[in-house]
Amino acid sequence: MKHPLLLLFISLLTLSCTHPDQLDQQIIGTWAMDKVYEYDIEVTEKHNPKKDRWIEFKTDGSFVSDGEPFGRNTGKWTADNQQTVLFLDSAVDDDDSEWKVSFTADLMLWTGIGHPRKEETKLVHKRK
Repeated sequence: MKHPLLLLFISLLTLSCTHPDQLDQQIIGTWAMDKVYEYDIEVTEKHNPKKDRWIEFKTDGSFVSDGEPFGRNTGKWTADNQQTVLFLDSAVDDDDSEWKVSFTADLMLWTGIGHPRKEETKLVHKRK
């Protein structure tokens, strides 16, 4: 009788080590840029005029993004699950960034970190 309980305990312990609700698990996949805000003013038309911007987060820690007016970008991503912070290490010079991330249904909200202007920038992405 001890063995089934031990097996159940080990199974629960294993499941608790992989949290699908953690940032590094939730962001995997492709996200379409839905809205952009600067200083609480919607500026989506300026940053996504053709409504074609997107970003894909891959399980190997890489990302790719594309869309007008900025074009294709690639790089590496990491996440701080406890702080829900996303770090983007872009292949484009001087385009690295940090974002506080939250989720609501199929939407992902990014708030910039590290500079007063970035902290007033919010991006809303919708899961594709």
